[in-house]
Amino acid sequence: MTLLDAYVNQAGAAEALPGTFHAWATVADAVRATTKRLEKSALLESYFARLEDAALVIAARFFSGVVFPRHDMRTTQVGGSIVHGALEAVSGVDGPELHERYVAIGDAGDLAGELFATRPPSGVTLQEVESWFGSLALAAGTNARRLAVRALLAELGGLEAKYLVKLLGGELRIGLKEAQVEEALAKCFGRPLDLVRRANLLRGDVGEVALYARQGTLKSATLALFHPIGFMLAQPLATAEEIVATLPQPFALEDKYDGIRAQAHVTADRVALYSRTLDEITSGYPDVVAALEQLVLASDERGMTSGERSEISPLATRPSSLILDGELLAVDPADPKRALPFKALQRRLGRKAPTAAVVAQIPVAFVAFDLIAVDGALVIDESYSTRRTHLADLDWPQSGASLAPMRRAATPQDVDHAFGEARAAGNEGVVAKDPSSPYTPGRRGKTWIKLKKATATLDVVVTGVERRHGRRRAVLSDYTFAVRASDSDPTLLNVGKAYNGLTDAEIVELTKRFEALTVQRFGRYHQVRPEVVLEVTFDIVQPSARHKAGYALRFPRIVRVRDDKPVSEIDTLARVRQLAGDAEQ
Repeated sequence: MTLLDAYVNQAGAAEALPGTFHAWATVADAVRATTKRLEKSALLESYFARLEDAALVIAARFFSGVVFPRHDMRTTQVGGSIVHGALEAVSGVDGPELHERYVAIGDAGDLAGELFATRPPSGVTLQEVESWFGSLALAAGTNARRLAVRALLAELGGLEAKYLVKLLGGELRIGLKEAQVEEALAKCFGRPLDLVRRANLLRGDVGEVALYARQGTLKSATLALFHPIGFMLAQPLATAEEIVATLPQPFALEDKYDGIRAQAHVTADRVALYSRTLDEITSGYPDVVAALEQLVLASDERGMTSGERSEISPLATRPSSLILDGELLAVDPADPKRALPFKALQRRLGRKAPTAAVVAQIPVAFVAFDLIAVDGALVIDESYSTRRTHLADLDWPQSGASLAPMRRAATPQDVDHAFGEARAAGNEGVVAKDPSSPYTPGRRGKTWIKLKKATATLDVVVTGVERRHGRRRAVLSDYTFAVRASDSDPTLLNVGKAYNGLTDAEIVELTKRFEALTVQRFGRYHQVRPEVVLEVTFDIVQPSARHKAGYALRFPRIVRVRDDKPVSEIDTLARVRQLAGDAEQ
């Protein structure tokens, strides 16, 4: 008997057909129940082998936490309020009690499973659930989506409801990543893992790749544009000496920019921009789209010979498509070659359709520093130097998009000098790159190394903490912190929230302290007596209407707990203003 058989029998669902949503949810629950990677894989392998082709495609996607292929533009458009309203309506539990139970459980899917635990399986199939998600994406208006969610939840069994809600939220929280789904597909169908991962990188649809793996056609996968590919990450090191000791000399140096990382997919018919979180942000940057369009062949140039194109334009031949890695920066309207600080870019962030006036006041440009694909082919296995040559050969427009400057370095003095120039230009620091390195999506290695020294630290006091979701619901780990109004005024003014920098053991210990210091609770949020002092570092200080101090720290990170420092000695608003460059206020 396989591990899957044992779990299915234990769950009383041996009669379930593999293609039902209940069977899929049973396997998901089994995966959640074990912390062993090999057991998780064995469960998936056994299950995948039992599925027909259509169900296999859907199951692989669902186990990756997505309901549509990553290149698919559809979304369910269902938020937490619709889900909680549906749970209240179907279960009959009133809103306040439902909220309390949600806070205690920490996950809406688990809450649904508890509410409907006694319900038997519905028999609904994976194909029917997939079709329902498709109709949900097309539903016109919030009310239609609300009714659709209520109707299906009223029909499903407890385990099915649990995982439907998890899929709607975009997180299964069963200790499974898409990389593990790829591994299980490779083992199940006896295919090389590198071929499975390559095909998924090309297609952006693990469901489609599951079928390729079964059919033995992984090598036939071609690049599908307009699905975000994982960003290559840089390893931080503290000193120039460490960088020189790690990389072969000479190595490349680029500025680390004070903007937001972005990936651009470009054809003559469409330009798409994706954030580091792999969300599409295209609509917010029409000026960048217009600039990037100039890098590729226009529609009427396709099919022409290079000679015919040269008669139209003296520029060198342009590619038909590109995928670029780079940074979005706010630039000076009077001098588009001069980048502005991140706080200027903030006025463009989150705007789905900025007005022409906003675009004119705060133009944004794309600075490219790597190439992922050109003319429909990935180039990530080529060296950094080769990819850089491809980028240098492109016909960059006069403004709106450009190639990041690069210099060579071989000594700590070279690195420190470049770092100083980068900071003087308003950038965060430098990134050193091995000229022979490939582009490794989603991975952090020691072929890209960033030197980004924190500007300063602040001593602050914690005023509030928050309970996390899922497996982190047992700890309080989001710390809202404050500074004093002045040396003579002890009024506390919140200036940020941090959750990075502490070990799990430190978080557990602080949770005990904050539970004892809690004076009031608002759902997951605990207001605490201001006694725990932290030292925090950050990238920059920027104006913010969200905090009482009128400022916020960008990317705050906890350096240490300062039990040696009383609250009376924490930093003041004057110090925050000084770090923001507003000392005269």
